Amino acid sequence: MSSNAERQRRWRARRNDLARSHPDVIERELVQAAERSEGMSDQERTALADKLTDIAMRHLWRSHELSRIATKVRTGGR
Repeated sequence: MSSNAERQRRWRARRNDLARSHPDVIERELVQAAERSEGMSDQERTALADKLTDIAMRHLWRSHELSRIATKVRTGGR
């Protein structure tokens, strides 16, 4: 593996660890990028929109899961 590929692999691993441990940081960065999106190419804007959509879906899934847990708590696990 080339040294550049190895650096990229390590960077992606650190980035993924950060995303798992601090999702709000990644979300904030994506929102800031969206605010600067006017100068982006169509491909860059599409990739950014896909990332924002993925985060929105994760929030939705998590919301549904928390709602199910709350229902179980409310009904005593029934």
